[in-house]
Amino acid sequence: MALWSTTGLIRNWFAQHRARGAAVPFEAPALRMARVCDDERDGLIAILRDFANNGTTYIVPWSSVPLIATMNKHDMALHEAVGEARACTPAQVRSVVRKLALSGVFGPEAKAREKASSQAEQARLADVELILILHLLDGCGAHLATLVAEPSHWRESEAKSAAAAAAASIGVKRRDLHRRLGEFAALLTPVGLPATEGESQAGWLRVLHDEIKDFGDCMAAAAASASPERSAHLAAIAEAATRTAQLAGIVLGMLDYAVLDIAGTLRRWDSEPPVLRQAIDRLSLMLDEWPSLMKSTRDALRGPTDEVAQQLRVLHSMLPRLPKGDRPPCEDAADGPQSVAAVLGRRLAAIRSMLLAPCMVQG
Repeated sequence: MALWSTTGLIRNWFAQHRARGAAVPFEAPALRMARVCDDERDGLIAILRDFANNGTTYIVPWSSVPLIATMNKHDMALHEAVGEARACTPAQVRSVVRKLALSGVFGPEAKAREKASSQAEQARLADVELILILHLLDGCGAHLATLVAEPSHWRESEAKSAAAAAAASIGVKRRDLHRRLGEFAALLTPVGLPATEGESQAGWLRVLHDEIKDFGDCMAAAAASASPERSAHLAAIAEAATRTAQLAGIVLGMLDYAVLDIAGTLRRWDSEPPVLRQAIDRLSLMLDEWPSLMKSTRDALRGPTDEVAQQLRVLHSMLPRLPKGDRPPCEDAADGPQSVAAVLGRRLAAIRSMLLAPCMVQG
């Protein structure tokens, strides 16, 4: 991981301490870019970006939001729940939204979607943990084909011996190895693993990174064919999205390298979680406002022709600032983050194919 942490860009990114809060998915158009932030002096506050539809930003106490904007039942429930939980990070806001959806406050359709999403996430977590175990055993010399050939082998001496050998190779007890693997899998939940052919264990941050990258490419293409009054704004939006995706890709490369070097990561587990957790938290802070930005940009392009340029100008003024620094040398290098994801993806694909083989034979 030192390959990434020694670059100026990543050092600046980790050094950022300013509170940015988290995007809150209100439905009211006036609150489309709202963020919640915990201010040391004023307590929970709302940062209302583009509140007057002209790029102006207002900062008000969180309790005052219902007084300055018309809110429907969805928004009122969300506002109250965020305030009660003092949620001010993307993870905390997502947790509030999930609990409200599961409670039925947002309606039966939202409840059904969230229930299905929660079940899928639990299944993905179990899948990721299994893949991590097999990846570790494979790296420690276990014969995976024997272990996965029959489900019963997991209850026999082969699996116990392989786990004991892996634990001994990294210098921990077997029970501690299982605990560390479980904690590692849970920590990776927002990120997941690189997609393998036909399967995906990607978390929401990896999916969002891909969406932002594609959005940047689309806006760059749109800028090339747009009128002069739109082109500059679209180009700036495209550049911000592309640079965000590049920085996010580097951080994902850091996390993927921790998985690729799973034995070393688990060996250093007493010190690794805070570093990995900080990277994931900062990544979520950097990406979580992009869904609103992407939607607002697409809405502007579909809006009245005579208003498009003005709306794009406003969105241009609201683009997030990224840390300054030299372009990381690993970004396009053969050993860069994309290569790490590719190498890891191939190894996980091989493991996945062995898991599926018995099922295919039985079928």
